[in-house]
Amino acid sequence: MFYIRADGNEKVGMGHVMRCLTIAEALRRLGWEVLFITADERPVKLIEMRGFGVKTLSARYDDMEAELQILMAVLAESGRETPDEIKILVDSYFVTKRYLEKLGSAAKVILMDDEKKEIYPCDGLVNYNIFGETLGYERDYPSQTKLFLGCSYMPLREQFRDRPYRVRERAENILLTTGGGDSCHMALAMAERLMDKSSVKGMDIPVWHIVCGPYHPDTGRLKELASQCGILRIHENVTQMSDLMMGCDIAVSAAGSTFYELSSIGIPVVGFYFAENQRINMETFAKLTPIKNAGDFSAQPESVLDFIEEEVERLCGEKTLREEISQSMKTIVDGRGADRLAKGFCSL
Repeated sequence: MFYIRADGNEKVGMGHVMRCLTIAEALRRLGWEVLFITADERPVKLIEMRGFGVKTLSARYDDMEAELQILMAVLAESGRETPDEIKILVDSYFVTKRYLEKLGSAAKVILMDDEKKEIYPCDGLVNYNIFGETLGYERDYPSQTKLFLGCSYMPLREQFRDRPYRVRERAENILLTTGGGDSCHMALAMAERLMDKSSVKGMDIPVWHIVCGPYHPDTGRLKELASQCGILRIHENVTQMSDLMMGCDIAVSAAGSTFYELSSIGIPVVGFYFAENQRINMETFAKLTPIKNAGDFSAQPESVLDFIEEEVERLCGEKTLREEISQSMKTIVDGRGADRLAKGFCSL
């Protein structure tokens, strides 16, 4: 049995669960039975839709030490006698050293780590981000901790493999995605600007496709605006995100996991960020590719929106630049990271 401990809700979004589902599918292809463990019921439906069992702890997602007794009992139900026979992948920003030490007494522990806040006790550690190999993990972690670092381990879904994207002559469709949620209401602010623009006669404005994840706070209002404005399209609960991306010419995206999905296809993108881990991601992408960094929307919303509008307009008018960005992005990730992780986990 391979266990995955992850949560998804309106506060943390669904990124943790989504990337773990991709890894779970790769593990299943190798013959593993995978069981998800969550704090509460909120991500259960999504996990079960992908064909995996779920055990809920009836606990708080942001107080993981409080769940230890219940979690250890769940692991004991496996009937395995030694920790070497049980593996668990933990994906949460709320882990503590004590939590992982206790868990390590019952299982081989693999940690998804995006930020390197501390040196954690674990048997395996994953940081697939573009900056993952620059944080000094090899220097700071003991040799017995197996490290999976860099974009070759990015766990993209199967739908993002080998998509033949072509930069079109005219940029007529713009994708806007903020991730699983949008606590800063960025999409709504952008949509309201676009409404104002669309009312000006003679302006040639591309169609904007706004993705609303399951915890997006403004879906209802965005749908109202779209009903009044011909250049807005709202997409809810998208399962084939790659198809939507393939139909767009430019993307405006928060610098989370979606950035890697866009890179695997080669969609020219303008990026922004809300959180610290996204900031590092965004700044590294801006150093290594021609992608432009619009900045921190949570700190300077108006200037970020101004930048996005100007950059999208520039990209719409420069096919050569869109081609340059597209080719550069395709070198970042190849879409086979989940298979590499699954095989690596098996060797622990």
